[in-house]
Amino acid sequence: MAKMKASELFGVLIRFAGFLIFIYGLYEIWGGLENSVENLLPGNQGDNGEQVSVIAYFAFGIPSLLAGAVIFFGADLIAGLAYRNSKS
Repeated sequence: MAKMKASELFGVLIRFAGFLIFIYGLYEIWGGLENSVENLLPGNQGDNGEQVSVIAYFAFGIPSLLAGAVIFFGADLIAGLAYRNSKS
């Protein structure tokens, strides 16, 4: 069984963090969609207090989704920056 180098393990941890951030973004977007659909129902038409929370769901969800994808797919670049070869 081959052991992982520190840079490879760091890459796995970065991908895991990116995956968790991406899942959080999906959760927030889902909450925003669910809340906006609930605001369309006739029983909720009198109160606009939930509109701010719908915007907040998307304001946190979309950047989290994008940041998670960038971190997940850019893990090799991030690990490469952290473990540069000092042979120059």
